[in-house]
Amino acid sequence: MQLPKVGLSYAQERLGINALQNYAANNSQIWRETSTGDVGIDGNLEFVNSDGFATGKVIAVQVKSGPSYFKHESTNGWKFYPEEKHRTYWESFPLPVILVLHDPTANQSYWADVRQALRTPARTEKSFIEVPQYNLLQSTEPTQLFATAGVQVEPFIVDLEQVLTALLSTCSEDAGFPLSYFDLFTHGLTNICRSIYYGMDMVCNAVEFNLFTKGSAFGMGMGYQEHNFLFNYVKFLLAQGLAQIDFADCLIDWEEREMQPHFVAPLTSRGRALVKLIHQKELELVKAGMIPDAGFLHVAQEGFFGMQIESYYKRFPRIEQFQAALVTAK
Repeated sequence: MQLPKVGLSYAQERLGINALQNYAANNSQIWRETSTGDVGIDGNLEFVNSDGFATGKVIAVQVKSGPSYFKHESTNGWKFYPEEKHRTYWESFPLPVILVLHDPTANQSYWADVRQALRTPARTEKSFIEVPQYNLLQSTEPTQLFATAGVQVEPFIVDLEQVLTALLSTCSEDAGFPLSYFDLFTHGLTNICRSIYYGMDMVCNAVEFNLFTKGSAFGMGMGYQEHNFLFNYVKFLLAQGLAQIDFADCLIDWEEREMQPHFVAPLTSRGRALVKLIHQKELELVKAGMIPDAGFLHVAQEGFFGMQIESYYKRFPRIEQFQAALVTAK
């Protein structure tokens, strides 16, 4: 009697998927397997915070299971050689894509953020992606797995009044770098206060003004501690749900280029509510006579920004020549 035969590959694939299911269950995360149309994504994981709330922070997962994926060793783990179609698909995917290699014999899984690897400009090796041995899935904290999705370890502050207090009270400790999170938030408001701007030009202007008003004998100084203070502000915006920031791109600047990120991000409804709260507090202070009425000038008000023409106007003729030459060549 002849019957359909289930191959070894099917069993290995299911063991890999089961490893993701077990990881999600053991860490109180939500796993949703792709039931139809799997073309490079086996399922999604949604981050559930320590209070048991589903956050809407989602990553995509591709699982590869079997001994064949552990044949190509690298310095820190194993080399995975994706097909070109998958490289293109993962790089352009709207969610972080985590590749998981599962070893059915040892029942252990290892992971790499392949979308982040493919998007990193400094990446020199194009043919393979390294899956590090130290990224053992079974011992990975969910916050680490969801890092490029913007999940932060910092606790969420429910009360907006307390968020405002945190902005005011979180200040740099360096005398040569007087700055608060409140400075960064209010100075960065733009686009009719619908967006937040972050860049070192804004940072330097705020610090220099604060030094001037304090009559400080110090000049502006920046080191490791100040840079961490600034990047922690970006993480604060994310942790408190104040802005829709592409944190994956921020991490490329911070980790790969060793520089501060630079972005304009839309405020969330919560971020806009914080702006309204600042307006309300300003009105209360004016009515109490604690600060003067400044008319149409407000604390939370948009600032304009733009490219400095001095940095690129010399290229105008060059750009025109280049276009003309290419059109002629065709």
